[in-house]
Amino acid sequence: MPQTRYGISPWLDAVPVKKRPEFPAFRGVITHPVVVVGGGMAGAMAAQACAAAGMKVILLEAARVGQGGSGRATGLLSSEASGSYRDLEARAGKRAARALFSLTEKAPGELAAIVKRLGIKAGLELRDAMRVLPDGGSDKVLQKELASRKEAGLAAAWLSPAMVQRQAGLASAGGMKVPAWGFVDPYQLTLGFLSAAAKKGVKIYERSRITRITFTRKNATAFLDGGAITTENLIICIGEPTSLFKPLKRHLKHEERYAVLTEPLPAAVRAELGQQAALVTDTESPAHQLFFTADHRALFTGADQKRPADRLRDQTLVQRTGQLMYELSRLYPAISGARPTHGWDVPLAHPVDDVLYAGAHRNFPHQLFAFGTSHDPARAFLASRIILRALQGTPETEDVHFSFARNL
Repeated sequence: MPQTRYGISPWLDAVPVKKRPEFPAFRGVITHPVVVVGGGMAGAMAAQACAAAGMKVILLEAARVGQGGSGRATGLLSSEASGSYRDLEARAGKRAARALFSLTEKAPGELAAIVKRLGIKAGLELRDAMRVLPDGGSDKVLQKELASRKEAGLAAAWLSPAMVQRQAGLASAGGMKVPAWGFVDPYQLTLGFLSAAAKKGVKIYERSRITRITFTRKNATAFLDGGAITTENLIICIGEPTSLFKPLKRHLKHEERYAVLTEPLPAAVRAELGQQAALVTDTESPAHQLFFTADHRALFTGADQKRPADRLRDQTLVQRTGQLMYELSRLYPAISGARPTHGWDVPLAHPVDDVLYAGAHRNFPHQLFAFGTSHDPARAFLASRIILRALQGTPETEDVHFSFARNL
């Protein structure tokens, strides 16, 4: 009987510490054209994109590349700018909501294309998602959501209760199908983009913590434990604002998401789970997400909550793991005997309006930010492309809606 591994994601657990790539710490005082701060998914993607566009890039990571929030991510990716198009449209208006959803809808396919072109082996697969209503619930709100999306030209379709039963093995009041969600190993994805970046000349440094940033009208200077780098383009891809960016913290709410991965499910159990071809999510707030992996495991996430105090973290992790397994067994009683091989938490910095931030802020000259990706690979990819367009001076009209200047 497998023992549950708490506090470590299966993606990091699969790679022994001695086999994880290592990079030197930065030392010296230099000037460089482009500096990317953050060695997770968004930072690796931004560094690769800038280098492929001919820019000279340095990437700095305060700890170890890919082993922070990205290495603890669920690996699930979505094609939605936020959970509800109607709510976003009510806040931002039709034009902004359509722009935000349109760019986000394209991101998973564009990410999959470049992953294939670069030869990154991270198990990326795109699947339709099913937002499922509880059995006996009302479909009025979800039907209105579907109608609004169709009016905006977004891809979505209604699923009858019979279709949900056949595809997901769940009794329900129906659901909405949304294309181009999926799964990828986030650690291998990060390493793949870092490898591609290094081949384009990107210099990567670990254990290189920035302690202070100053700026003038011409450039910004990042001071590190081992020196300083002056640049005209400082790209901040660190998941959430640190003490270096205190004024930006108000734009995000800090939570923990919890995830479990089960042992491989026997064929007799899988026979009761429907076709298992779609990623399943629900209409709860916060929502749950369920994905069946290629090796027949159930990856189940949710139970988001405000971050617990450090002294309560381990206790909370065990409790939330048990809660998720209980909720999963209520959806699928056949899974009730399965054990989780891994239970872990994912640090999240959700934008207050649920839409990622990518771009400049007027109070931080020469700096571009990627915050609020929620460690979603597709959102990280979209943020990296918005940043690249900003550096090249070729932003798309829709990019402004992802900036700090937006009025949502």
